[in-house]
Amino acid sequence: MRGNYRKFCFSAVASLTAALMMSTAPLPAAAQQCDAEEGGASKTLDPRVGAEIQKIYELMQNEQYAEALAGFNNLIANRGDSMKAYDKSTVYELRGSVKVNMENFGGALQDFQTALNANGLPAARNNQLRYFIAQLNFQMERYQTAITGLNQWINNARACNVAVDSNAYYLLAAAYTQISPPNFRAAVRPAEQAIAGMDEPRKGYFDLLNLVYSELNDNAKRTPLLERMVNIWPNERSYWTQLSGAYSVMGKDRDAFSVLEVAYRAGLVKAENELLTLIQYYSFFDNPYRGAVLLEREMNANNIKRNQKNLILLSQLWSQAREHKKSIPILREAAGQSSNGELYYRLGMVLLADEQYAASQRALESAINRGGMDQKDTGDAWLLLGTARFSQAGPEDTRIWASARQAFVNAQRYSNSRRRASDWITYIDAVVNAYWDGRKLEYQQNLDACKDDMARFERDQRIRDLQNREATPEELEEQQARMDECKALEEAGPPSRNKPSGPANDEAESAPAEDATEEEDATANEE
Repeated sequence: MRGNYRKFCFSAVASLTAALMMSTAPLPAAAQQCDAEEGGASKTLDPRVGAEIQKIYELMQNEQYAEALAGFNNLIANRGDSMKAYDKSTVYELRGSVKVNMENFGGALQDFQTALNANGLPAARNNQLRYFIAQLNFQMERYQTAITGLNQWINNARACNVAVDSNAYYLLAAAYTQISPPNFRAAVRPAEQAIAGMDEPRKGYFDLLNLVYSELNDNAKRTPLLERMVNIWPNERSYWTQLSGAYSVMGKDRDAFSVLEVAYRAGLVKAENELLTLIQYYSFFDNPYRGAVLLEREMNANNIKRNQKNLILLSQLWSQAREHKKSIPILREAAGQSSNGELYYRLGMVLLADEQYAASQRALESAINRGGMDQKDTGDAWLLLGTARFSQAGPEDTRIWASARQAFVNAQRYSNSRRRASDWITYIDAVVNAYWDGRKLEYQQNLDACKDDMARFERDQRIRDLQNREATPEELEEQQARMDECKALEEAGPPSRNKPSGPANDEAESAPAEDATEEEDATANEE
């Protein structure tokens, strides 16, 4: 900014000086009117002073500022008291421009003020001095003084039909944002005028107005401004992300997503938080598969941390995309980094959805044993555990049914899972009752069949006796085998629930260390 300011200030003063020394042509009518209000008509330099200024001016053109400063100092020392107002204002005006180029802004400010106070210049040049003074006050962070000076200069310039350059509006708007507290409301109009009056797009002008709109939460104006900015500077990453954010604030999530996606494809979105925002938009707009692919790719590229939080997000995206097999190892990795049971609970859910019942049971038992879950998830974990156990049972696995039922009993302790658990218990009880009723009926049918077979054996023996023949070895073997079966059936007695049958399932039989902690019991009682 200093470099631009220095060049602008010097070129403006030098142009004025050259005009003074080369011509006394009359000013336009509007300028003459302003001159009549202050400082009189155009004046000329004393020939001796003008001759010395000409020599010093050549040093200024050659950027020999130290020599030029010494020349002005000698001129003021030798002729200062005798110089008329016009000569004095001109000399101090030029020395001020030399000090600007030497970055002696305080000294330049004093010289310009002395030139203005001498009141020897035409109104147009005096007003130009006010502009330089205001710029220097801005440079020296005297923002309130700069505001006063810039407003005065702008008002005078308009009165004299002098064009107000866009840089003046820019400085005025910037000064309003720098005072304490900032006055962003007052900065709006000059910041807009700065952009309206520029010959070609200036990034700083747009950035300032963007800042002002942002501070005022004026997204209705900020959004079209950012749209212009991304078209003028398409490679500026921050403009794309800011436009996406502005759309989001306005509730235009589809536009926010589209802007961010275009920027990503152009290679402009690289920050982790921006990438995660884009990934979540994919999920929000029902494309979790693309979100998962993007997240996994950026994780592998080390642009997104492979931490527990992001692993959970990846597993959720794969699950939403119905890619459960891809979700499982990701969630298992995240669960291994956790100290509580929450992630094992989620893992158990995914495994259950994928019909991996034994693995789901192990994960859910780990979740319950680890603890750290809220009441809702704990109740659901018991409910899902019962489902996983029951799903492993065969048609006669009464011990697995009992294990599943116990899990549902524990789920009844929690209000959110109580009704569903009760329905499961009712169903299991019905299955068990039907099973034992069937077993009893089968037992009775087998007994009846044994009685019929014993009666048949007696009839067959009587027939053989009448035929005066012995039973064949095969008949005797069949008869003995059947009698042994019937004897074993009578000795076993009717089936009883106290003597459950069916193969034991080690995985189904494994249970959490505690079916319910004392703390859970207390909570259940409160509910």
